[in-house]
Amino acid sequence: MAEAQSTRPGSTNTNRQKVLRKVPWIDGGMAGQSVYVLQCQRSGCGHEYGEEGIRVHQRRCPKCDGGAPGLPVPEPVPTLFG
Repeated sequence: MAEAQSTRPGSTNTNRQKVLRKVPWIDGGMAGQSVYVLQCQRSGCGHEYGEEGIRVHQRRCPKCDGGAPGLPVPEPVPTLFG
C-alpha cells in the first residue's frame, strides 16, 4: 500500500500538526494502521503525541486546540548512525 502524502514526515495538516516520524513498533489498536508522532506547530505549543495514520490529516492538538488525547510517544530508538 502506498504511503499517503498526509503521513510523510515533514508534512503539516490544515490544523498545523506536523508529522515527525513513523513509529512502526506501536499498535494503536486499529488494524493495518501505523502510528505517527505529530508535533503542534501553533505558536508557543510544540506538543508531541502519537496518532494512527488514518487520522493524521484531520488531527488537532490535544494540548492547545481541543483535540482528543493522543497515543503515547516512545523515545526514538538509537541507531548505529545516531
